[in-house]
Amino acid sequence: MSQPGDPTSKRNNGMKAIKAVIFDFNGTLVSDTHLHNLAWYGFFRRHNLPQPDEREMFHLHGKTNSDILSIIFGRRMSPPEVKQLGNEKEEIYRQLFKEKQIQLLPGAIDLFRWLNINNIPFTIATASDKDNVDFYFEHLQLGDFFDRPMVVFNDGNMPGKPDPELFNKAIQILGFSAAETLIFEDSFNGIKAAENAAAGSIVIVDTHGEDYSAWSYPKIKSFLNFDFSLFG
Repeated sequence: MSQPGDPTSKRNNGMKAIKAVIFDFNGTLVSDTHLHNLAWYGFFRRHNLPQPDEREMFHLHGKTNSDILSIIFGRRMSPPEVKQLGNEKEEIYRQLFKEKQIQLLPGAIDLFRWLNINNIPFTIATASDKDNVDFYFEHLQLGDFFDRPMVVFNDGNMPGKPDPELFNKAIQILGFSAAETLIFEDSFNGIKAAENAAAGSIVIVDTHGEDYSAWSYPKIKSFLNFDFSLFG
């Protein structure tokens, strides 16, 4: 593996030099997808709803609570309903997150430091809502590395992935073109959103053991095996 800053490394696949980086959060910077699934299963039981299988749950990843609740209940949910029911599910999730003592994936902090040293701006674009983002900043001390106002999250008005709006907004905030931006993603919907945003580089973070064979993008299990030669 090329070392950070190795001047002899070659840029992969003829991609443009990377000048900005966007991280999805859930399943990408933290391995917490199973907790979201558990929280939804608990929510389904409370409301006497049919339990989806793991494959059905996986295809909901990257979507907003508004989209997921509309799919679950078979109708477009009103904003008050989304807030109430979404908060119910997220409270279950946050409690599980604390109980399991979830931390950032191995190597993530070293990558943040390397990006800072090399003056490459980076941020998060997540389908999570404000309450969860605030929770992550407090619980994981994300403020040591991320500028909170630059983080893009589900404010209730943006569509979920695979729509690219979350990434488009993050790209605009970082101030570089999509072609100069690297996006880290884990979910199928998120990868499609990164493609729809015309990201110049995409890296798949495989925290699920899913079949990503439909894509030829670089794949990593954690940031410990990230190939820094992508930065040229």
